[in-house]
Amino acid sequence: MLLYLTYNDQPSGVYWSQVTDVVEHLNTLGGPEVKLVALVSGRDFLNTRRKIRAHSPSALVLPMVPTMKRWRWNTSTLAWICRTLRPAGMICRGPFAAWMALRMRDRGLVKRVCFDGRGAYAAEWEEYRIIPDDALIAQFRPLESEAVNKSDFRLAVSNALVAHWRERYGYAGEEHVVIPCTLGSDVRMSGPLEHNDNVVRLVYSGSTAGWQSFDLLKDLLSRILDAQPNVHVLFLSKRDANNSALEAAYPGRVEVKWLDHAQVSQALATCDYGLMVRERTITNQVASPTKFAEYLSNGLKVISNSGLGDLSELIRSEGLGVVLREPDLIPTLAPVSAEERSRLMLFASSRFRKETYREQYRRILGAMGGRQN
Repeated sequence: MLLYLTYNDQPSGVYWSQVTDVVEHLNTLGGPEVKLVALVSGRDFLNTRRKIRAHSPSALVLPMVPTMKRWRWNTSTLAWICRTLRPAGMICRGPFAAWMALRMRDRGLVKRVCFDGRGAYAAEWEEYRIIPDDALIAQFRPLESEAVNKSDFRLAVSNALVAHWRERYGYAGEEHVVIPCTLGSDVRMSGPLEHNDNVVRLVYSGSTAGWQSFDLLKDLLSRILDAQPNVHVLFLSKRDANNSALEAAYPGRVEVKWLDHAQVSQALATCDYGLMVRERTITNQVASPTKFAEYLSNGLKVISNSGLGDLSELIRSEGLGVVLREPDLIPTLAPVSAEERSRLMLFASSRFRKETYREQYRRILGAMGGRQN
């Protein structure tokens, strides 16, 4: 048996596509059983456990020790789990989980550890101060360095992230695979839609919080809306001061909606371009946003800027949208045809399904000591 360990991650669409769906996929590959172990906040614990087990019925969901300052105390809980389940290895999402798993390896409770790196953790905490706690933020570089250099194997979401590991932490090995954030199992592609009007519909799906670079996006959208009267913008976001200000400035052309997860795909399919414009921080330069694949899978082209993980070059090389070259003016945008939508959807299906990375996932299982059938 292998364990897939998460710490302080809450139920969300990202968790389903990047965690529970991955565990389910690993269990189809003929290796050892992979069991999700989720240490979650005690707040609303029963509801959180119910949601996770609805997606991963065999998951072991336990309350973590209260407050992140005491995160190391969870090692005792994990030791009890290992003594009970006797796993051969652990796949660990993030530096906290990897640190705990490496302590289990030191004690002889597991043999192998795989670090599942979803981004540049220390850089993200330093650049965006996810929690305003200098002492906790200061822990991230040594934790991430140990996760990168001491784990037996690694999963990275982009080649840019591997390059970051080499530059910042001196990682010199080849014991890793690169698997971008892929589509969730709940994504169902419908036939391409085509509009009968000349309106060009742009959509931004997700949070408009500070780390999503809203000031940069606002400047871009203002220039587009001023230059092209036929452009409309849809925010699939919670209403806040940022998107409300744009809605007020461009009445009838900017709309803000917050939809249930099941309704998002249908709303995306009515649009032409998905917006992924982010500032050039380390966090964004190594990223593999799930939203990229979701946009393509609904037939949208993507408007991005250079330096977004491996994706900016992919947009250029495969004709998947527009890569802005600041401060150049943006090109004139036209509605996306049904034929082009079909091509984008097929590309998403071929490049961003977990089945595409079957061999990479098999390498992870093999590195954890699991024999393949």
